[in-house]
Amino acid sequence: MIYIVFLSLVFLFLGYYAINKIFFIKADGQVLFENVSIRLTDDCRIIGFQKEEGDTVKVGDSLFTYTLDKDNLWGNISLSGGITATSYDNEWDWIEKEKYALMKKVALNKIDITESAALIASYKTEIQRLQNEVVLDVLPKNRLEYVQNEILRLSTAIAKLTSENNQLYGLLKQLNSMIKAPRVKSTKSGSIGGGGNGNNDENAVKVFYSPIDGTVTRIYTHQYEVALKSEQIMAIHKNTPMYVKGFFEQEDLNYFKEGDMVNIVFPDGTESKGIIKRFYYATYPLPDEFQKRYEPTTRTIAADIYPVSDQEYSHWRAFYKMSVTITKFKY
Repeated sequence: MIYIVFLSLVFLFLGYYAINKIFFIKADGQVLFENVSIRLTDDCRIIGFQKEEGDTVKVGDSLFTYTLDKDNLWGNISLSGGITATSYDNEWDWIEKEKYALMKKVALNKIDITESAALIASYKTEIQRLQNEVVLDVLPKNRLEYVQNEILRLSTAIAKLTSENNQLYGLLKQLNSMIKAPRVKSTKSGSIGGGGNGNNDENAVKVFYSPIDGTVTRIYTHQYEVALKSEQIMAIHKNTPMYVKGFFEQEDLNYFKEGDMVNIVFPDGTESKGIIKRFYYATYPLPDEFQKRYEPTTRTIAADIYPVSDQEYSHWRAFYKMSVTITKFKY
């Protein structure tokens, strides 16, 4: 009896695996909103935010106040509401901006060097184990070669970044030698509520209004920080439409098309139906949370899946940015 029960379980498992493999395709996905990134066309300093993360906004609602930071104008900030700005000669402003850009680049390079060094240390701890497993034919030899090539690539990247930082330090030294004591050109005062100084609109406090209806999902800049024109200040997502971005294996491309219905399984075990509205012929790298560690990056076919009915939005909303499983019958 024990033998028969065990054999039956084996056949049931094999049958379940075969049915899912032969008749169904399976993919990973993420629940997303359509986001709008808020940036400015000039460098600015954030004075204050009128909305916080999670707040609902309408078109025309004030999001934050700011002032243009073209000439490094801000000297003192009064917590009582008054702002005193001091501007310096423009001939030295570009040096300060160049120094900031160079120091930022050095800091980013240091982060990359630290991460690469940590990966190298992790790989080196596995080299001996991988060599033993290759000798025993447990792993293919190309797996060991992949790790060795990664160590070589990361070491080369570290050397390159270190050399680049040394050059950047040299440029910083040259810039520091060029700096003289700046001469104060003018001092002006304004009030956050008063809209700035009337003689110079560039120094005035401005308000940024929401371009869409939606919800504030992220605020990337803190109060009184400088936001460069290339940096994102906040993100707003539209309330609808909500969708799932699915990542299908390339060999499954023949089994799905626009308009097909798929089954979506959420992390809590609940299920919902979705329709493929569009997919992209260009391949996309699989997101890090789905990518298997120590394996080459997998490229997939990305598809946008929308709810079958509007009533499903309230269900999908609870799983924003969470991972889901997508299944579809092949035939």
